[in-house]
Amino acid sequence: MSALLTACSSLPEGRWQETSLAKPSPITLDIKKDRISASAGCNRLMGSVKMSGDQLVVEQLASTLMMCHGEAAQKEEMLKQLLSDKPRVQMSDDQLILSTNTTSYVFKKQPNMEDGVTHFIYIAPETTHCTGVGPMECMQIRESEDDPWTLFYGDIEGFDFQPGVAYRLRVKEFDVPNPPADASSKKWILDQIVEQEWVGSQ
Repeated sequence: MSALLTACSSLPEGRWQETSLAKPSPITLDIKKDRISASAGCNRLMGSVKMSGDQLVVEQLASTLMMCHGEAAQKEEMLKQLLSDKPRVQMSDDQLILSTNTTSYVFKKQPNMEDGVTHFIYIAPETTHCTGVGPMECMQIRESEDDPWTLFYGDIEGFDFQPGVAYRLRVKEFDVPNPPADASSKKWILDQIVEQEWVGSQ
C-alpha cells in the first residue's frame, strides 16, 4: 500500500499521470525545479511553479496553439482552471492529490522520461481491423513517411486517438518488468504531440 498521503510544502517534482479513466485522456504533469509542463491530451501548458504553504502556485501559464475539439477542449479548460486555482498538495512517494474547493485530482508517479528510449512515430487517421486476443481495432503507425503502415496492437499511455486526425508523436519506450505472458515487454508513453492535422476519413 502507498504511504499515507500528507499535506506537502515541497514541490512534487517528477512526472505524474491522472489515475482515473479520464476521457478523452488523463492529465499528465511534468514538474522539474521551478517549471511545470501539463497536458490533457491536446495542447501542452507550460509555466513557472512554486509552493506557497501547501498550495501549488503556477504563474506565466502559456500554451501551444493546436485546435482542440469536444471533450478534449473541455478537459483542457478544466486543467487550466486547476492550475490557476492554486490547488492544495497532498502526496506520498508514488501518489499525488491536487485539490481545490470544488474538485480533486489523483495522480500516480510515472517513470523518469529521460530514462526512456525516444521514438518519433506517425499515426494514420483511422484504425483498421486486426486480431489480438480477439478481434479488435488497431492503430496504424510508422517511423518514416516513406515506410508502409504497420499495425500497433498496444496503446500509448497518455495518448487518446481521435479518428480523422493524423499525428506525429514523440514517445518514450520503457521495459516492463515481469510482463504477463500475453503482454508486451515494452510500453510506450506519450512525451509530446509534435504535429496533428485534421484530415477527415480516408
